[in-house]
Amino acid sequence: MERRTFVIEAGKAFPVVNAALYLIGCGSPTSPSSVAEVASDSTVVNGHSHTANVPASDQLHPATTTYTSSASAGHEHMVTLTADQLSRIASGGAVTVTSAASTVTGNHRHDFTFQGKK
Repeated sequence: MERRTFVIEAGKAFPVVNAALYLIGCGSPTSPSSVAEVASDSTVVNGHSHTANVPASDQLHPATTTYTSSASAGHEHMVTLTADQLSRIASGGAVTVTSAASTVTGNHRHDFTFQGKK
């Protein structure tokens, strides 16, 4: 095969190799994610409510995590989500949890519903 013919044929293969490398890289941890931070407004109890946020990074790498709600009426609440619940949120599902018993203030709790954004 002549050098000129080889260079032309090799050039034709370049787009195929480039596309294959792109597809292999799509599953890498640095690729963009469709998971977004999720915020929840709690139920209203005793005339007030709270908000709690779940970062996208916690959904992408789920592990049981406890979040602190916003302060309202002079107090906060703690909300714990399990790894399975974080995975459900990441896939677009909804999860409802009640603030932890150890953070009950004024003898009340709040329910928080987190809705995934897929």
